[in-house]
Amino acid sequence: MAPLAPSNTPRYRVFYTNVGTQHVQEYRSHLSPAAIGVDINAIWTAMAGGINSTVIDEVQWAPTGSNIFNPVTTGIEGATYGSGAGTAEEKGWFYSFIARSTGGRRLRLYFYGGKSLANDYRFLAGEDTIIDAVIAALNAAGSDLRCIDDIAPVWKSYANAGVSSFWQKRLRP
Repeated sequence: MAPLAPSNTPRYRVFYTNVGTQHVQEYRSHLSPAAIGVDINAIWTAMAGGINSTVIDEVQWAPTGSNIFNPVTTGIEGATYGSGAGTAEEKGWFYSFIARSTGGRRLRLYFYGGKSLANDYRFLAGEDTIIDAVIAALNAAGSDLRCIDDIAPVWKSYANAGVSSFWQKRLRP
C-alpha cells in the first residue's frame, strides 16, 4: 500500500496534561471545531473513570494539505476529565484504541495517565465498563472521525494497555 501524506485530511490536535506531562492526540475530521468538540468531549467523558486528572490545554487545527496547525476553540479547552494526581509510574501508562478503514489504513488513539494495565495488557469487550464506554463513544462518532485515507474508522472491540518505552527510560533512576 502506497504511503499517504500526513496532511491527507484535516486534523485536530488535542493537547492535554496529566501526571505533570503534556501529551497530544490527533483526530482527523471534516467537522467544524465546535462539532468535533462535542465528539471529543463524549470520548473523554467516557474515559474519565480510567485516567488520572487530565486538563485539555489547547486544540489546534490544520486543513487538508497543510502541516501548519493553528489554535481553534472547540469548547473543551480547560475541561478536566478523570481524578487523582497519579503516580510517577502511571505517567507512562496508556490505553490504545485501534481502528482500520475499509481501505486498510490503521488508526491508533492513545490516552496517557491510565490507572490500570489489565491482567494481560489488553481489555477485551466486556472486561472493563470504562473501556467499553470509550469504544461505544468512538463508534457513536461514526464518520465524524476519519482515517488517513479519509474513510471512517471501524474500531476494534478491545483496547490495549501498556507502558510507554519512552517514559520507562525517563522514569528509571
